[in-house]
Amino acid sequence: MSVANARTLRDVELSKVLDRVAAMAGSTLGADVIRALEPSPDFTLVTEELATVEEMLSAVRDGFSPGGLHDLRPLLAEAHDRGSIAPDALLSVAETLEAAVRVRDAFAEDTPRLLTIVEGLSDQEQLVTAIRRAIDDRGSIREDASPKLRQLHQQRRQLTDGIQSALRSFIDAHRDWLQEPVVTHRGGRLVVPLKAGLASQAQVVIHDSSASGQTLFVEPSAVVQLNNRLREIADAIWREELRILAELTGNLLTEEPRVQNDLDQLAKVDALFAKAKYALHARAEFPKLTRDGRVELHEARHPLLGDRAVPISISFGGERRLALITGPNTGGKTVSLKTVGLLTLMAQCGIPVPASPRSCLTVFGKVRSDIGEEQSIEQDLSTFSSHMTNIISLLGDTDEDTLVLLDELGAGTDPQEGAALGLAILERLLEVNCPAAVATHLTPLKHFAISHPGIVSCSMEFDLETLSPTYRVLDGVPGRSCALIIARRLGLPGALVERAQARLSTGEIQADGIIEELQRERSAARRIRADLETQRDRHARLRAEYERRLASLKERKTEALGGALARLEGHIAATRRELGELIGQARAEQDTETRRQALRNLERIAEALPELPEEKPHQRHTAREGDTVKIRSTGALGVVRRADGRRVEVEVKGRRVELPREAVEPSDRPLPKSSAPPRYAGRADAPLELSVRGMTVAEATMAVEEWLDRLLLSGIRFGRLVHGKGTGALRQGLHQYLHRAPHVRRFYHAPPAEGGEGVTIIELP
Repeated sequence: MSVANARTLRDVELSKVLDRVAAMAGSTLGADVIRALEPSPDFTLVTEELATVEEMLSAVRDGFSPGGLHDLRPLLAEAHDRGSIAPDALLSVAETLEAAVRVRDAFAEDTPRLLTIVEGLSDQEQLVTAIRRAIDDRGSIREDASPKLRQLHQQRRQLTDGIQSALRSFIDAHRDWLQEPVVTHRGGRLVVPLKAGLASQAQVVIHDSSASGQTLFVEPSAVVQLNNRLREIADAIWREELRILAELTGNLLTEEPRVQNDLDQLAKVDALFAKAKYALHARAEFPKLTRDGRVELHEARHPLLGDRAVPISISFGGERRLALITGPNTGGKTVSLKTVGLLTLMAQCGIPVPASPRSCLTVFGKVRSDIGEEQSIEQDLSTFSSHMTNIISLLGDTDEDTLVLLDELGAGTDPQEGAALGLAILERLLEVNCPAAVATHLTPLKHFAISHPGIVSCSMEFDLETLSPTYRVLDGVPGRSCALIIARRLGLPGALVERAQARLSTGEIQADGIIEELQRERSAARRIRADLETQRDRHARLRAEYERRLASLKERKTEALGGALARLEGHIAATRRELGELIGQARAEQDTETRRQALRNLERIAEALPELPEEKPHQRHTAREGDTVKIRSTGALGVVRRADGRRVEVEVKGRRVELPREAVEPSDRPLPKSSAPPRYAGRADAPLELSVRGMTVAEATMAVEEWLDRLLLSGIRFGRLVHGKGTGALRQGLHQYLHRAPHVRRFYHAPPAEGGEGVTIIELP
């Protein structure tokens, strides 16, 4: 059984949305797949399809397009029927097979689902080469498509030159007989235009005449045999071209099974491309999918209304299975119901929906509806009878895995009887425990919804100042009909309005006042929430900007401090050398006054010697040769073999690695004793490149951490980390880890020719 029956598909107008998505396809291959889509009840299938569309969306943002595709199915059928197809049709075959190669090469490990689809595309290089060798870019057979055809064309050119030379001689000899001194074609033969009445004076064959009869197109007898030979060559060329087309068509039919499979895969890719393009065009997102009956739409827009669509937010299902939408006529209740049904079916077709990504939709087994006006003339049914017939059928086909959408429940008949029927239908839906959204303007149904714990009461907002609907859904507030207020604003005399109001019961007046107050409070709360969300977004942007600037400042500070320390160390080293020279001079001098002067110079230099900045204990340690230390990033224990300035050389498991002092800390733990050889015995065990495409951030971080340890212990200073471009989430997560890693000197994106933003180059100490 279908998820949506014909009535529901018509009610929500799914076919119109499918037409819009199909228009985004690169060819009729994908467009046909889109138009044939049916909502699926399979949760796993729908989830997988949306995940594949998300991969395609990333590829489209990176510039992917399945250009050059043609639907070859009609051409293959023609090839079976006729044995050969036209040159331009073969050109379409070549273009499609070439496009298949580009599609196959467009995806990698970072798009695993798409890669699985395109891996099955065949290699038709030989067929494409044969077609391209025989057919030019204009769809015509090349003159050198075969050796015989090349020879025939050469003979035709030589023969044509001979005929034209003979005709020019005839023109020169009989110029006065000719209307014009030109050579033209008639019936595939080269002729000249002779004045009528002079044909009997020349040995010619008449082939045609002008409309006026004043000109005869004639062939001099001297070139008749040559023209006959020219016709023979033309026929030979035609037969050879037919043979070439038949041969190429035969090659195509030999590969038909694989080509048909390629078309099926390309159709899938093109359909996914259409869905991704639609997502970009409609600003559509990927909702969270569930099985528990919840429908939670946030900022949802009706796909067919374009920029005129007012975003709505509505939630029901779960403990409160039923949403009752109330409010004045033309207030947007019908559009809201259609939006709920349409977005649900779109998601189950694997199409992103124009709503916030916070939205949550259930994958339903069935969606049933009764929306819009209908009157059956053939069956002599009124609007009420027609709706009731549909609702009776709907109730008999409903279970807890069915989404039910009912518009104007209880309308079209006496209000009291309509309300009674409406209450009975609501109770039945609650008994079945199916998620449902029901629109009505009947007051008894509003009161029932307010008092029932399984119903969420919603209303369509109405602006009493402009007497127009806002089309916003107010969750938790029943709607008002506003009939008396609208009548007064439109000019109905006050006495008549008061007389009508007097006929309302006290309870109805009080309920109306309570609803009015609730609507005011709800509108105020919505405005406050919108302001808070705006402030939250602004604060998030400011925080991101602050963190970016802070990181940039820290990086510049580190670079500046490193440069200053290097200059300072150089200055101190030079001063020490000068001190050493002066001390040596002082020791060599025997004269006391000279030695005193040398010592005074030493004191002067010592006073001018700058002091190094004090180092924080947690950043740098006074590690000495022979000390046992722990490497912070890996926890590995080692022995300091050399300590020089800001760096130390540590021996770990027989391998030596040079690190900044702040990368190690003293350790009291004894070194492990093991006779086993080191885990990383040489450069061959430490690859210079690591690919983490397709991994989660957590998985990739663990892999990178181990890889960096191997590089360090192998003495390798540079590495290439391949993470792909994708959405950028993996790259961002890894860069955050690399910022924290103390043994990473710096990292940056590879040049565009070497991977660009999809590859990070890492430099180690």
